[in-house]
Amino acid sequence: MTTARNERQGNVVLASMTGLFALAEAGLAAIGLLVWNAQRGGHLTGTEAATFILLGASAAVGVVVLLLATIALARGPRGHEIARLTSGLAWLRVAGVILALSAIAIGLGISAIAGLFETFGAVVALLDAFAAVLVTGVAVRRTRRG
Repeated sequence: MTTARNERQGNVVLASMTGLFALAEAGLAAIGLLVWNAQRGGHLTGTEAATFILLGASAAVGVVVLLLATIALARGPRGHEIARLTSGLAWLRVAGVILALSAIAIGLGISAIAGLFETFGAVVALLDAFAAVLVTGVAVRRTRRG
């Protein structure tokens, strides 16, 4: 009887933790918005703000991806297709961050990713995107049937 019950249930703890990660992503998106506003107000140059604006945009996408992963985990085996979708979206996000960092370096010059502030933003954007890949991979494995 416990096997049938566990197959119907989702993983509530993992779903809750993924939901908290989505809230953290929302915080990073807010930081990106603050940096964008500071750049528009003339307090930061475009090269100083570029990686943090990228971080904010990437985190906004991450909120959606992780909320979908939260739903998939909460649904259990019924959420496997959603989990597979979120995993693909997370990998696309990583590719997008890498391409955007390349475009920033080419378009604004290497100084846009080479300074301490700029490099920190780039590293956080990459680590955040890869963390979402890890979380969505867990969601795919935890929602698999059998």
